[in-house]
Amino acid sequence: MAKKSNPARKAAPSKPAPSGASGDGNWQPWVLAAAGFLLFCTGFSNEMLGIDDHMATVDNPAVKNFDFGIFNLGMYAPLTWMGYAVSYTIGGENPFLYHLMSALVHAANVWLLFRLLQRLDVLRNIAFASTLLFAIHPIQVESVAWIAGFSTPLFTLFCLLSVQFYLDHADKPEGSNNQYALSLGMFIAACLAKSTAVVLPVLLLVIDQYWKKPALEARKRWLGYIPFFTLALAFGLFTFHTRAAAGVEVSADSGGFSAVERIFLVCYTPLLYWSKLLWPGNLSIYYSFDKTENGMPALYYAAPVLLAVVAYAAWHFREKAPWLRQGLLFYAANIFVALPYYSVGAFELCADHYNYLAAVGIFYLLVSAWSAAQRAYPAAAGGIAWAGRLWAVALVVMSLIQIRYWKDTIAIVDNAIEKGFHQNGRMYEARAIAYANDRRDMNQAMRDFNKALEINPKLYDSYKYRGSLYGLSRQYEKSVADLDKYLESKPDDAEQYYNRGLSLLNLDRARDAIRDFNKTLEINPDFARAYRARGNAYLKIGDTAKADADLAEWERRNNGRR
Repeated sequence: MAKKSNPARKAAPSKPAPSGASGDGNWQPWVLAAAGFLLFCTGFSNEMLGIDDHMATVDNPAVKNFDFGIFNLGMYAPLTWMGYAVSYTIGGENPFLYHLMSALVHAANVWLLFRLLQRLDVLRNIAFASTLLFAIHPIQVESVAWIAGFSTPLFTLFCLLSVQFYLDHADKPEGSNNQYALSLGMFIAACLAKSTAVVLPVLLLVIDQYWKKPALEARKRWLGYIPFFTLALAFGLFTFHTRAAAGVEVSADSGGFSAVERIFLVCYTPLLYWSKLLWPGNLSIYYSFDKTENGMPALYYAAPVLLAVVAYAAWHFREKAPWLRQGLLFYAANIFVALPYYSVGAFELCADHYNYLAAVGIFYLLVSAWSAAQRAYPAAAGGIAWAGRLWAVALVVMSLIQIRYWKDTIAIVDNAIEKGFHQNGRMYEARAIAYANDRRDMNQAMRDFNKALEINPKLYDSYKYRGSLYGLSRQYEKSVADLDKYLESKPDDAEQYYNRGLSLLNLDRARDAIRDFNKTLEINPDFARAYRARGNAYLKIGDTAKADADLAEWERRNNGRR
């Protein structure tokens, strides 16, 4: 049964105006949406990052070829790719349109969230402050400023629309088939933007039971959940399939943590997130869990007890402070699938973007507690109010700083490394690739590749890039050694057979080089440069007929491109 009381009605004698009502507050969602948009306008000059941005967009076959029936990186997110495809068609690799698209979707989410909180009978001032935090909090930066994070605001857009249509349906004693169908359709769209949207049925259940008692009779309400949960299960299983098809590991004890240790991680992670929602002064693209030979820090083992205390408080104060239970359940409903029970190929066990929609529950809880404190201590109400306002101003400043950290790959990786998070060497690898690609500091790139491989010898891309750097610096033996290791793990990379062939040719190992150029052309017959290189290798061994044929083929293909 849904609760008969709600915090908004206890807090004030007047009922908030419904979302569609006219009144002086109609400007508020537009101001909030504008605030969220203008904040992220400051990141429109940020570059496309070397961490997933290219793979998600310009190197994604679905985006380049408008082929939305394929998988990419073990995922199926055609609606997200359609958004990328529009930006790619108009602007190619220009990051501006991708950032503009993310900021616009975020602004739409801000508008929809304020309307949703009003639909849930939340007092206007609490709805306004909670939505403002959603719009400007630094933890949202990863989802909005990161081009590869666009799927998170997009699936949230469809989830919020789905909830709105569901409430239209549930507000009627007999329900509304049209509104229900629209809600279900928006849920499917959310899952096609990002599989994390499978949490929506749980959120609907929480809203019905603990936020606003629906007019729809209980039997129809419970029957109505069935299609949502069935689709959620189907999309969840489909995601495991796509991950497995891409060769992605799905394991409960991967990453060096046993199944038992994951229990403590699952309990610790919300505490970590809540601390960052209260004071986001140590945000990073990556967070590592601490584990030594002696086990994990004491806080990890204490986490289940601390969570139990929080849960008890929510139950104990369910009448006096129902907003505590409501906020925690809203948060839990949106975060539970992203907790580190197991690894599904993601490079992180916890991340800021997992909180994008879930954080609304904590924002609502904090604002409600802040408002309750002012009522409970009227003599200090002014000071409490100003403390909250100063905190909000500090959040805006930290968001502006955090957006600048996302300006390029080196800046965001520097930020992670400086805060002690190197992600088993991957942050060093990402920074090295950025230095190598723009030729900014080749010596630093080499140092970072060395550090990455020292930490994790299985970072095979580091062998590829370091091998190329060795080739450029004419250290051909080292280049061949690195490319040998890379090609053992990824034997279908035509370009790296070509690069190794060049180094072999420079070592006067022409016959070995010819084998590599043959492999290049076997994998990719249109790799024109390999014809010229193989022709030169044939010249070295005195086979002029084959040399002439290859060089003629290269000339033909090269002229055709002109």
